[in-house]
Amino acid sequence: MKGLSRWSSGVLIAAAMAFVAPSTHAGDVTLEVSGECPGRVVLQWSEAEPDRPMGIFYGPREGETTLPGDHCGGTRLGIAGGVYLVAIRRSGLDGSGSVEGGAIRRICGGYLQLVVWNSQGPCETSNVAHLPQ
Repeated sequence: MKGLSRWSSGVLIAAAMAFVAPSTHAGDVTLEVSGECPGRVVLQWSEAEPDRPMGIFYGPREGETTLPGDHCGGTRLGIAGGVYLVAIRRSGLDGSGSVEGGAIRRICGGYLQLVVWNSQGPCETSNVAHLPQ
């Protein structure tokens, strides 16, 4: 999907809107990016609610974007400029996890952020992580 290969299995953007509750809550979820861009990059996260679906979103710059939709609609992200869903993953049983994928040149220098579907309460966002340039 749009720049990150093998991170998504044909998930539609509508699936990202299947969250449980709207929010503007920024949680304690930590997202780190390592690797080379273009090339292989690794995303690692921790402190998410355990065993929950999460959306990984990309935006070319920092800013503010509000997610639309019925579920998690109103959640504010710290990324902007044509934000889109890269993939949906699950947090591990301890609330952490990682994913590795190929990043193409056009997304290098952009930003990633996680949105966690919490079982009770608001949707939770991670910090904004910068992709290498």
